[in-house]
Amino acid sequence: MDIFEPADQTEKRPCLLYVHGGAFSYRASAYHKKLAALYAAGAGCSVYFPDYHLTPKYPYPAAYDDVLALYRWVVSHLEELGIDGERIGVAGDSAGASIAALICNRCEGEGLKPPCLQMLVYPLTDVEMQTDSMKRFLDTPVWNAKSNRRMWSYCCGALKEEERYAASPMHSRLPRIIPDTYIETAEYDCLHDEGILYGERLREAGANVEQNETRGTIHGYDCAINTQIAVENIEKRILFLQKGFGSSPI
Repeated sequence: MDIFEPADQTEKRPCLLYVHGGAFSYRASAYHKKLAALYAAGAGCSVYFPDYHLTPKYPYPAAYDDVLALYRWVVSHLEELGIDGERIGVAGDSAGASIAALICNRCEGEGLKPPCLQMLVYPLTDVEMQTDSMKRFLDTPVWNAKSNRRMWSYCCGALKEEERYAASPMHSRLPRIIPDTYIETAEYDCLHDEGILYGERLREAGANVEQNETRGTIHGYDCAINTQIAVENIEKRILFLQKGFGSSPI
């Protein structure tokens, strides 16, 4: 685990658990950690950045269990960590966003205080893979439907159908109170439609959902972190965190 914190901040801080993407199979890249540092500085929060067991050696629910264990540890050590227990959020990109969404949906059932916000960047949400964008984007760079199918096979291919649905936020039971949610999608991404549909599902259940449909983008576009479009959308993410945490930039 890595921890990113704003410098010279002594009062209790908000905390963001940021779960990196990588098809459940790859370790975090340098740009994931750069994003974590930007979120910490921009939103004035601690960012806890977990490692987790990777597929195919460790299929579902290994990664979810790892992140849940970190969430549980954070909420049970608030004083020594200097964290405000009313301001803990979850976030992730791609497969990491899927884990973050499951954490958000299951906290009540796990006997934990739910997060105050969730930020899901081009999220993976639906194991069924039947959306229009999944059928259209079969060979897009970085990520496509073929890669997505292989990823799900590594993650939960050996599971029974009902167990596979447990790994899919689109099919998980939603909590009574859903925190404010930010969902960002990329235009030329096989995951585009399931991100939109998941936002609609949350909104229908009473959630306040901010949906950011980026244009001219592919999955993982923000790895070119200094491009204008990445800078603009990272700023939107940070504004969402500032608003959700009631914090200001450092």
